Amino acid sequence: MKILVCIKQVGSEGEVNRFDAHALEEALDLKDRFETQLSESVTVDVVTVGPVEAARIIKRAFGMGADTGYHIVAEDPEYVSPFVTATRLASAAKKRPYDLILTGIMSTDMMTGQTGPMLAKIMGLPCATAVIKTNLPTNDNLIEVERELENGFRDCLKIRMPAVLTIQAGINTPRYPRLSKMLAAGQKEIKTFKETDIFPEPIEEREIYIGLALPEKTRSGRVLEGSLPDKAEQLLALLKEKDLI
Repeated sequence: MKILVCIKQVGSEGEVNRFDAHALEEALDLKDRFETQLSESVTVDVVTVGPVEAARIIKRAFGMGADTGYHIVAEDPEYVSPFVTATRLASAAKKRPYDLILTGIMSTDMMTGQTGPMLAKIMGLPCATAVIKTNLPTNDNLIEVERELENGFRDCLKIRMPAVLTIQAGINTPRYPRLSKMLAAGQKEIKTFKETDIFPEPIEEREIYIGLALPEKTRSGRVLEGSLPDKAEQLLALLKEKDLI
C-alpha cells in the first residue's frame, strides 16, 4: 500500500501546517495498523510546494516516519490559487500509483479548504472531506471513513481506492519526531523539482485575487434595565430576535 501526504509550510517560523500534521500522523498510524494486523508493507511519502526553506518540513516528516519526500520549489507571492497548488501536487501524485492521498482539511494561513477536493477532481479520484476516523482497507480496495458534519453528526462512507481524504484536526495526536530518525533524515534524499521544469508555461489560475484584509474590530453592547424578571424577558426576546433560540 502506498500513501502520499501533502504538507505545507506556514507561519513566520516555517512550521508544518497544523492540519497537515494530523494528515501525516493518520498516514503513519494506518501504516502501523496495516503492517501489524495484515503483515504487509506500507510506504508513506510526503510532498510540499514552496520555497527552498520548505525542505525543513520534509525533514521533520522523515523524523516522524515518512519514507520519501518530494519538494516542488516555487517562489510564490502571499496568495496562491488553490487550483494552482492542486495542479502542482497532482504532478507529484502521478509519479507513483498511490492508494491514498491525504491532505489537511485546510491551511492555517489561507483556510480555503479547496486544495484537497481540487486535487481529487484533477486526478479523477473520489474524495472525502473533514475525515475524523479511518479504518483499514478491505480486500476489495474499499476504505471506510467517518466525516464530521454540523451539529455533531457524522457521515460514514465506504470509498474505493485510490482516493483523496482531507483530514480534520482532532482525529489523532501527531507524534514527535524521533531523535534517531531525525539524525537519519539528514542522510535521506529529498527529490527536488523546479516548478518551471514541470510547468514550462505558468498554470492558469481559476480565481482572481482582489485583496486580503482582516475584519474590522467592533465592540457593541446592550445593558438590560429593570427588575430581574424584566431582564429575563428582554434577554429572551433578544435571543429570539437574533435567531439564537
